Amino acid sequence: MTERQLQFRVGIFVSVALASIVGLIFEFGEIQTLLRPKYTVKIRFKSASGIAVSTPVRRNGVLIGSVKAVQFDDENGGLIVSASIKDGVHLWPDGRVRLNTSLLGDSSIEFLPGKSNQALKDGDTVEAEPAVDPLNIVARMEQNVALLIDSFQQTSHEWQSVGHNLNSLLQTNQGNLHTVVARAAEALTEVAHTMKTVDQTLQDTSRLIGDPQTQENLRKTMSALPVLAEETQRTVVAVRVAVQKMDENLTNLNAVTAPLAKNGVTLATRVENTLSNVETLTEELSQFAKIVNSKDGTIHKLAADPQLYVNMNRSAESAAMLLRQLEPVVRDLRVFSDKVARHPELVGVSGALRGSSGLKDPEDAAAPRPQQQRQ
Repeated sequence: MTERQLQFRVGIFVSVALASIVGLIFEFGEIQTLLRPKYTVKIRFKSASGIAVSTPVRRNGVLIGSVKAVQFDDENGGLIVSASIKDGVHLWPDGRVRLNTSLLGDSSIEFLPGKSNQALKDGDTVEAEPAVDPLNIVARMEQNVALLIDSFQQTSHEWQSVGHNLNSLLQTNQGNLHTVVARAAEALTEVAHTMKTVDQTLQDTSRLIGDPQTQENLRKTMSALPVLAEETQRTVVAVRVAVQKMDENLTNLNAVTAPLAKNGVTLATRVENTLSNVETLTEELSQFAKIVNSKDGTIHKLAADPQLYVNMNRSAESAAMLLRQLEPVVRDLRVFSDKVARHPELVGVSGALRGSSGLKDPEDAAAPRPQQQRQ
């Protein structure tokens, strides 16, 4: 093998090795992640302890991106974190966003599912929940443990007192030693049971404090307290206004009922007299109704006797016939009165000697009156 062939084979081997190294770096390194398309989502925090560039962003515990920028929100007084999210990852606009911080100080942003069918787009902004600092929880737990230790110390002092009293009892009451021992055993049993209960309570408290759902419920309760206080204040104001209006109504009602109370006896007397008059009127109406409904009564006969209707009908027919017969008489009387008014001399001797047809004669109408002849 010549030296040229050896160099050629070494070059091929080195090239293959470099290509393999590049492929491994591309496959398992961050180069592939950097080459994938991404979109940016802005997250608004009130406070974000532990957030920095390259802080992981997860959805349901799976890594979906990282923080690429952190800026101050001068308008709202918080922080705006720009997160770079892998393309194709669905994030909900109504989903919750929270900051998770471990006891060691590691932080990550967690996106929780929502119910919206739409997804966040490039440049959208979402509100994040207030961060829960585990150190505060540990501090509160430390305070509770300190209180527990104080209670243990008080219990130890009490036990010291019990021991002292027990020694005194043993010295003074040797005969009751078995009873004292039995009671001490019962006390120790109760103390052991109490210690187990305290231990179980501490474990339950630790689990309760570490439960994310409990923390979430506490956060919701604390956030709802201002709204509840405001609604309570509004309710108190409404009740105060209602009481004032009720007081005014009672005052007005008192002003209305005061004259009634003064004239109560007079009004009662008048009402009693009115009721007596109404009762008398009712009795009279009842008697009148009995008289009307009586079969021998005139009104009942007028209403129920058909012969009366027939007689009244006949009387009406006779009256109509009489009126028709009186029409010529009335007409003759009108002609006679008119003729007498025109020729009053007809009522004298000549009128009695010379008959008249009773009608207006053309000659008489054309003849001049005496006054006209005199003229």
